[in-house]
Amino acid sequence: MLEMLPGLTRIYEEWAQRYPDVQPLTIQFAADGQSGEGLDGVLAYPLEGHWLLVGFGLTELGEKTSEEKRISGAGFEFTCRIPRDPDDRSVPAWILRVLHALADHFLAGSDLDVGHWIVTPSPLGGGPSNGDMTSLVIVPDVEVRAMQTENGLVMFFQLVGLTADEGAHAQEAGTAAPLVALLRDRDPKLLTDPGREPVRL
Repeated sequence: MLEMLPGLTRIYEEWAQRYPDVQPLTIQFAADGQSGEGLDGVLAYPLEGHWLLVGFGLTELGEKTSEEKRISGAGFEFTCRIPRDPDDRSVPAWILRVLHALADHFLAGSDLDVGHWIVTPSPLGGGPSNGDMTSLVIVPDVEVRAMQTENGLVMFFQLVGLTADEGAHAQEAGTAAPLVALLRDRDPKLLTDPGREPVRL
C-alpha cells in the first residue's frame, strides 16, 4: 500500500512533529508510489485559516533506485499554503493542478530550485477566481526546510503565488528576493492567497 512506503511514512512523521493533533487528507494521484510519472499525491493538512499541502512522489518513497546516495530522488518535494475557511472539508482543485503541473514541468527537464520563479499565461491552476495571480516563486518551506531519510536528503520547496506585476518585476530585476521579503513581513506563513493585496515596490 502507498501509505506503508517508508519514504512517505517518513514525510508523515516529520510533519506530525509540527502538527501532532492534525490528521491530513491523503490525495492520491497514481496507483502506487513507484510510478515515477510526477506527483503520486498530496498530504493536505486542514489548519486554522489555511491548508498546508505537502506533495510526495518526487523523492524515493520505496526502495532506493538512484545511484546518488546523498539525496532521495529529485531531492525535494513541493509544499504550498492556501487560505481555508473553517467549514472547508476539501482542497480546491486549482492548487492540486498547480502542484501536479509543476512536478510534470520538472520531470520534463525544467530546472527548479529555491529562488526560481515561474510565469504562467493564465491564472494559477486555470481558476478564473484566481484573477491576477499568474506567477510562482520557490522558497525554502517556512517550517520544514529539509529532513534526512534512509534514501537520502529531502528538501521542501514552498510555492508562493505572485501577481502578474510582481512576476514581471522579478523578471526585470532578475530576482524575486525583495518581493519574498516583503511578503514574508506581511505573512510569515507565505500563503498563496489570490485575494491578497499586491506588493508595491
